[in-house]
Amino acid sequence: MRRRRLIVLSVLAALVITPLSVWASDRFDDVGDDNIFHDDISWLAESGVTIGCNPPENTNFCPGENVTREQMAAFLRRLGENRVVDAGWLQGYSAEGLLDAVATNVGGPVAAQLAEVNLANAKYQDVEEAEADGYERFLACFEHPAEGGMGQHYVNQALLDGNVEANRPEAMVYELDADGEIVGLVAHEYIVPVDAWTEDEPPSLFGQEFTQHGVLPVWKLHIWIWKDNPNGAFADHNPKVRLCPEGEPVFPEPPASLGGPSHERDAERAGGWDGPFHRREAKAINQWR
Repeated sequence: MRRRRLIVLSVLAALVITPLSVWASDRFDDVGDDNIFHDDISWLAESGVTIGCNPPENTNFCPGENVTREQMAAFLRRLGENRVVDAGWLQGYSAEGLLDAVATNVGGPVAAQLAEVNLANAKYQDVEEAEADGYERFLACFEHPAEGGMGQHYVNQALLDGNVEANRPEAMVYELDADGEIVGLVAHEYIVPVDAWTEDEPPSLFGQEFTQHGVLPVWKLHIWIWKDNPNGAFADHNPKVRLCPEGEPVFPEPPASLGGPSHERDAERAGGWDGPFHRREAKAINQWR
């Protein structure tokens, strides 16, 4: 088991350490630019790790099909034969260092913890799995036109308390496509209601302090564990995530000048920010107080 885990982690490290943006060319007819995994799949093709699924043309990748053990063996062999990873990248890396690169592209022992978080929550790429475990679609779509998208939150109300557990995020954040449909899990969000936190200092996790939301009475911390974020792994918004699609309700964010503890005032004045304040959002504010 330990040997198998090390092999998997090494492959993950190899795949993540090499920048993906270089391999953004269109290689397969069934993987369009709007596919959330477009760059990853193109990189695999350009690196010779995957060939295609419809020989001899091999113009398709068949992204929705499962991978068999024999296919995985072929991927691993090609990965090794094509020497995809430059040895210079690996020199001096410990096992923890490789995990760091996989999870965050930065150094530090925190990434070993993030790798465990990744494994513990991987099944929630399927939103039906998240719903089965108590996560519910909550509020509207979130975005910041200048800083990037965020997405649609699915929150587990049973986890909204004063406890912070790395492997049990309070919310899953999903990216939406142009039609408002979920295309993939992109981030976790850790949430602590303000009234449930009794310490003088903000909650913290992964060496990061939570920040207080401008409208909702909660402490929050994002981790972009499923999609690279040029703004930083713990930033609120991600320029690589689509903005909320046209026609999709958007959660209103107050101007910075209206920050502060008076959330009732924020709700009352929300009509001046971005249209009427949604009843469900107002209910959420009252619920979390």
